[in-house]
Amino acid sequence: MRLIKPRRRSRPARVRRGLRSSLGWLLALAAVLVPLYFVFRVKLTATPEVALKAGTELLGGKKVLAIVGHPDDLEWYVGGTLRRLSSAGADVQVVVATRGEKGPNRTRVADLPGTRVREQLAAAKINGYARVRFLGLPDRASAKDPRFLPDVQTVYNEVRPDAVLIFDPELPSLPYLHVDHQGAARVTLAFWRTLGAGRPPVYLFQSRRPDVAVDISGVIATKERALAQHVTQNGGSGAGMRGLFGGRAVGVSYAEYFRVLR
Repeated sequence: MRLIKPRRRSRPARVRRGLRSSLGWLLALAAVLVPLYFVFRVKLTATPEVALKAGTELLGGKKVLAIVGHPDDLEWYVGGTLRRLSSAGADVQVVVATRGEKGPNRTRVADLPGTRVREQLAAAKINGYARVRFLGLPDRASAKDPRFLPDVQTVYNEVRPDAVLIFDPELPSLPYLHVDHQGAARVTLAFWRTLGAGRPPVYLFQSRRPDVAVDISGVIATKERALAQHVTQNGGSGAGMRGLFGGRAVGVSYAEYFRVLR
C-alpha cells in the first residue's frame, strides 16, 4: 500500500503568512498611534501674526505673577518672557511651591533643597524678578498639600497681577509631565476661575494648543545663562533648552508659547 504524505507548505507561503500577520499588527498599531499624534502634537491655534500680537499684549503687563512647582521651572519654560517683562519695567513676582528636594543632584551636594533655593535666587537676579516666594511644600506633593491654595490666594491678593503664568494642566504638551507642574497649575486655575469679572488673563505654558507667542530671540542668551544657574539640575549649562524653543512657527528665531484664558 502506498502512503501519501501530506504536502508541506512551501517556505514562501509561510513567509507570506508571517508578513500578513506582521502587517496586521502594524496597521492596528498605526490605527492607535496616528490619532494620538494628532491629539497630542503641539499645534499653534492662531496665525503667527495674531499669536505674536497676543505676546506683545502679555509683555505690556505691569504686574505679573508666575507660579511653578520647582526651582528651574521658570527659567526653562518662561525665562525669556519674564526677562523681557522685567526689562520693560514690569513687577515680576514668582511663587515656587517646593524646594525641589526630590530632583536630580548632579553635583552631589549635601544640602540639595538649600542649594536649589540659592540657584533659583541667582537665576532670579539675572532675569530681574522683583520677588521670589518659596512655599516650602513637599516636592511631588505640593498640589495636594492643604497649605498650597491658601498660600496662592494670599500671594494673589497681595500682588493683584495683570497676568498670571502657570503650566497648562488641561492640554499639556508631551512627553514630560510632573505631578507638581500640572497639579499645582490645576489648583491655581480652579482658583482663578472663581474670580469672575475683572480677573486677569492666565497664560498657560507647556501647552499643546498655544495661541500666544513671545519672541525671545533677543534674550535667548540671557535665558540660557539664567537656566545655567541650576547646576544641580543640568550641570551648569542651559544650552539644551534652545532646541525646544525654536520660533519657526511664528517666523522668529526663538519663542515661548502660551495658551491664554480670559
